[in-house]
Amino acid sequence: MGLLAKGSLVRNKIILLAGDVLAGLTALVPVFRTSDSFLPVWTLLFVPVVLFFSFLCEVYQPEKWTVKERMIRSLLALLFSFILLALLPKSQTIGFAGILTCLILFFVLQNGWQNLFHKSNDAHFFAEKIIVIGTGTAAKNVESLIEQSPGKYALLGYVETPMDPISVDRAKIIGHIDDIVEIARNNNARAIVLALTERRGNLVAGKLVTCKLMGVRIVDYPSFFELITGKIPVEHINPSWLVQSQGFLITPFIRSLKKVLDLIFSSILLCICLPFFPVITLLIKLDSPGPVLYSQQRVGLNGKIFTIYKFRSMARDSEKETGASWAQENDPRATLFGAFMRKTRIDELPQLINVFKGDMSFIGPRPERPEFVEQISKVTPYYPERHALKPGITGWAQVMYPYGASLGDSVEKLRYDLYYINNLSLFLDLLIIFETIKIVLFRRGSR
Repeated sequence: MGLLAKGSLVRNKIILLAGDVLAGLTALVPVFRTSDSFLPVWTLLFVPVVLFFSFLCEVYQPEKWTVKERMIRSLLALLFSFILLALLPKSQTIGFAGILTCLILFFVLQNGWQNLFHKSNDAHFFAEKIIVIGTGTAAKNVESLIEQSPGKYALLGYVETPMDPISVDRAKIIGHIDDIVEIARNNNARAIVLALTERRGNLVAGKLVTCKLMGVRIVDYPSFFELITGKIPVEHINPSWLVQSQGFLITPFIRSLKKVLDLIFSSILLCICLPFFPVITLLIKLDSPGPVLYSQQRVGLNGKIFTIYKFRSMARDSEKETGASWAQENDPRATLFGAFMRKTRIDELPQLINVFKGDMSFIGPRPERPEFVEQISKVTPYYPERHALKPGITGWAQVMYPYGASLGDSVEKLRYDLYYINNLSLFLDLLIIFETIKIVLFRRGSR
């Protein structure tokens, strides 16, 4: 349904970031008016810097914070911004006072417009009225999803069908499928969610077409679930849903663009990181005997096996007795320095070599070991579809869900991986990169 669809998990972030860009440019107006000949260097970086630190301080996570908490985080972001901007070259006439003036103005504009946005966005007056066709467990889940997005949707009620079981509150059933046109018109419905446990013999296609021509959106349960949660319910989709989806279209242009960007950025980052490799090598050697690099077979693009490289974070031959094992919280197999590397993701730096070679991408589904792929594929449909893209060092599943430590975790991460493939875009990649930076800095989701 798209990243900008109403209720989308990332829609608010996009709108808030766009609004803050305008707020940042407006905050620079005093500098533009007082500078006769040239602008100081910090003005060119003002907007990117304040947006970056606002992102790191999670100002764009409105569902987490109260107004007071968000303002405190906004102040913290501006403090970091002031420190960085003050270190940059500036003119004689516009120094610390100019930076401070622009930051204060940005703080007022940012919090003023964001508060208005959140109040209007959460107002029930603007909520989209929804009718759910179905009365089974999937229909009941729709109500739970609506409760996760207060102010965005309002449930008018359920419409029963001849074959669907009843798991919902009977008091919320507002009619029968045969009367769907009248129900939608009389209740001024804006969308209909198809959440049927049993589709055969339940739908009246002609009447749904009439509803659509009335201006009522028709949305199936997997698409609505994807919109709210940022993942795809693999247990509720089928091949026809994948075929009819507007996503899952990986064109040669997209593949070529990702390849070029991977080559450029892996070259740059390798040049930056290589000077630190000898220090890391020495610390690994001092910590425990064994090789510095650890290689392992992983499944890549189109199911092809490749060798992944990591700095060794565990004792030598740690899986000799147990065989392939899932990672654990505070994994006892990790060495002292290895545990630090895993927390800070330093152990994954050699994967830049994999990206440079073309085995991996910066962003994509995390590559799994062949043994685990075989296990997961036996119990989870559509797992091979994640191999339609090159595996990545980071990805949507990695920033949205903790490090996979079991078969159940891998199934959950598959839901996020399919969402990424379905919504593949440059903006989503940028969002993942910034979320990854935040995770590394705050050491979240590592094992």
